[in-house]
Order: sequence, then C-alpha cells, then structure tokens
Amino acid sequence: MNGTKIYTKLFTFFKSKFLFLLTFGIAKLAVYLAPLWLADILSKYDYGVLEYALAGLGILIAASFSLGIPGAYPYFILRKKNFKVKHAFKIHPLWLLFLFVINQILYIGFEVFSFKIYLALNFSYIIANQQFYSTKLKSKESILKAVFIDSGVYFMLLIYATLVLLNIIKPTIEMVNKTILIYAFIYVLYAMAQFIKVNKEGIISSYKRILKFSFHILIASILIFAITVAGRILTEYFLGIEYVGTYGFYYRLASLVVVIHQVVSIIFFKKIYTFEPKILDKYFSLFFIGIYILSILFYFISPYVVVYFSNYYNETFKENTILYFILSSQMVMWIASALNSSIIDREGIAKKNNLRLLTLIIISLLILFLLKNYLTLPLLTFIHFTVFYIATMIQYFSLSKKNIYFKKATIALTCSFTISVLVVLLIK
Repeated sequence: MNGTKIYTKLFTFFKSKFLFLLTFGIAKLAVYLAPLWLADILSKYDYGVLEYALAGLGILIAASFSLGIPGAYPYFILRKKNFKVKHAFKIHPLWLLFLFVINQILYIGFEVFSFKIYLALNFSYIIANQQFYSTKLKSKESILKAVFIDSGVYFMLLIYATLVLLNIIKPTIEMVNKTILIYAFIYVLYAMAQFIKVNKEGIISSYKRILKFSFHILIASILIFAITVAGRILTEYFLGIEYVGTYGFYYRLASLVVVIHQVVSIIFFKKIYTFEPKILDKYFSLFFIGIYILSILFYFISPYVVVYFSNYYNETFKENTILYFILSSQMVMWIASALNSSIIDREGIAKKNNLRLLTLIIISLLILFLLKNYLTLPLLTFIHFTVFYIATMIQYFSLSKKNIYFKKATIALTCSFTISVLVVLLIK
C-alpha cells in the first residue's frame, strides 16, 4: 500500500512537471551540445577564444557588472517580502546597457583592447542580463520562461553552428561575435521599453538601498565566480589559449550532471530560501552523493558514446583521461558551492565569508606562481579542484559561526574529494 502511494505521488509529480522537464531538456540540450559541436567547427585557437570569452572571463565580468543585484532580488522579495523596492530593480538593465555601449565605443571607435576582451565583454552583457531576468522569473515561479532565458546565448550559438553547417556563414570567431550581438540587442530594446513603463517615484533611493545590501553579495559573486572560472583564465595565462579549448571541452563534457542540479535549483528555488538548514543538510548530502556517483559513471560511459559524435574527442581523449576524471569529480564541488552561496546570501553572512574566500584565492595564486615552471593542464586542474573543495568547506565554516551546521553535506563532499584524490594518484 505504501509502495502504491509513493508511486502515485511520484507519477503525479512528474506529470505536473512534464512540460517543465520537456522544456528544460530542450534548453539544456542546446547548452550542452552547442559548445561541443563548435569544437569540431571552429579552429582550436578560435574555440579556445570562445571558451575563454564565454565561460571564463565573460562570467567573471558579468558577476562584477551585476553588482550583486540577482542575489539581492530574492532576498528582498522572497526573504524579506519588501515589495516597495521592487520597481527599483528596473534600473539594473540600464546600468548593464550603459556598460555594453561603452564597450562598443572603446573597441570599435578606439581599439582600446583586444578582440578577445571585447568578445568577453559582449558575452558578459548577455550573461548578466540572463542571470537577472532568470532570477526574477524563478522568484515568481515562472520556471519555463526562466529556463529559456538561462539558455539564450547557447541557442544563439546553436543557430550559428547550424548556419555554418549549411554554408551560410563562415566558421570564425568574428562571426560568432556578430551572431551574439544580434541577441544582445534584444536585451537593449527590452531594457529601454521596461524602464519607460516603470513608476519612477523614489526609484533612485530604493536602488541605493538595494546596492547597499548587494555590495557584499557582489564581492561574494566575484570571488565564487573567480574560483569557478579560474580554470579557463589560469590555463590561458600559464599554458596558452589552445589549452583553454581542451580544458573547456572536457569541462563541458563533464558538466552533464550540472543539468540535474539546474533542474533541482529551478524547481525548488523558493524552498532554498525558506527551508530550515537541517532539512537542507539532509537533502544536500544525498544530492551530492548521487551527483558524484552519476558524474563518475558518465566518465566511464563516455568513451563508448561520445566517440561517435565528436572528432575533437577522438583526437584528444587519450592524452586527457586524467584531466577529464578530475573535471568529472570537480562537478560536485561546483554544484555544492553554488547551492551554498544561496544559503550564505539568505543568512546575510557574505561579508565574513568573503574575507576567507579572498584569503584562499591569494594563497592559491601564490602556490600557482611558485609552481609556474612545473604546471601541466592536469596538475593545474587538480589544484583548482582542491581549491574548489576548500572553498565549500569555508562556506560551511562560515555558516557554523552562525550556529548553522551542514554536517552531512560536509561528510559527503569530503568523502567524494578523498576518493577522487586517491584515484588520481593511482592513475598516475
């Protein structure tokens, strides 16, 4: 009888979420496949530039430009239920628009920086907008729209790849830039249209209030994204742009499990900001264990599947097996840091956590510079993996200072990290 009830509940849940899961599946298929597809279409140098600009420097700049506003929105609207400041959030897209226009002027008019930086800034404008609008939609539980917004830039890359294969446009990084600029102008027009309609009474004072709170979220976002995207940025600095392409390809291949995290975080977005820590600890720990097992399972299955779909994989897999394993193991840390950041934000302890993360980043950079002459791509990635693990432990330590404990989640992550380190040592 109990088994029947559980089955009925599961069936009802998946039936109610069918449209979401279908939409999410289509959107995330684009996110997952578009960059892997482009690895076969673009030259190795151009693909390295794409990975660096999109998922490396672009994300870090987007975090800086966002001013912590995406994190402030659920805090004010969901946590504090302060709807009086809601209209002030309409200013944020105009701020992003201003930076986008400055980027065009500096590059096209004066060539102040390289194309690589220009492309990263264009991507950052789109990513910052996607994060902002997606957060607003998830806060209202408009999850279908949020899914498409989250994946928008990858749909454009998929369209670009299709046009290349149809011989309509050329497979160059310059054409990638022109394609995403078309998408960027949609946000330009939407920002202006929305601001014209908004009630502007007291909007500046409300926006200042939001910024005062969001400052520490801004620093937290920059620091956590600095750790997240450091792999690509440090690879470009220490090893070269073509290595960024290799790193980015296997990172994306390993990130299949991140899709599961995104499903969960979108469906339960409001609950992450409202559930008691003890309940979250239980679910987080089980989730981390499941993600780790799936990630390692995908690692072992991929040679029997991806080989039929990617020439890039066939050409590079043998020399990058350790790299791929480390990145597969790292995904659970990526997911943990993202979930923990939401808890840090909701508890208002970003400031203290930021100081600890900053210390970790400084020490890590010093170690990398000391090892500069000995770095290989697997070693650099292993160090990054270790930094990721320590960052999640720092987050839990900061929460414990407020008597908020995630003991089960800590054990789950520590076990997965230890197993991965032992496997890497055995492989070597």
